[in-house]
Amino acid sequence: MRHDSPPIVAALGLCLVASLAQAQVQQVPVPPVQPGLWQYKVKVTSQSGQVEAALSQAQAQLARLPAEQRAAIERMMASRGVSLDTGNTTVVKVCLSKEDAERGSIPINLQKGNCTQQPLSTEGSTTKVSFSCQGEPPVSGTGEVTVVSPTSVTSKAQVDTTVKGLPERLDLAQEGTWLAADCGGIAPLGGSR
Repeated sequence: MRHDSPPIVAALGLCLVASLAQAQVQQVPVPPVQPGLWQYKVKVTSQSGQVEAALSQAQAQLARLPAEQRAAIERMMASRGVSLDTGNTTVVKVCLSKEDAERGSIPINLQKGNCTQQPLSTEGSTTKVSFSCQGEPPVSGTGEVTVVSPTSVTSKAQVDTTVKGLPERLDLAQEGTWLAADCGGIAPLGGSR
């Protein structure tokens, strides 16, 4: 990506990384958690380093934009519950429905699409799964989610996908924190997928 790329390239780069960070596992039965607004910090590490380089470059381009354009891109991302933290960390806000909380299901797949998952084992408050999502790009891998408390969740996943048409392995580490009972303008994910 050249430094004089148009502003839209920066926005697309940020959205690509955000969508890759979200491509994880479907809902997994675990001990109950609080319904409402959750914030997930998702750190992505790629084998090739391309994802981190693309995110760093997109962040630099975003920083160089005129204030009005930068604000418009940040508003667009925020309307989807996505913002950027530092480095290769994306912050995503999601709304967990009362029904999912009662079932003890938490969202660790923020990507919509044709996904399947298979629980592998459960030990205490940690569940391990394998998963596959048919989408663009397709993803598959293994992961685990641990309910630390009804308001705190951690998960990690190893994801096989493609980036720019080439195979890529991503390691994702995620920390979920309950923020409030009211989700504000963020629609609930609701129901099992």
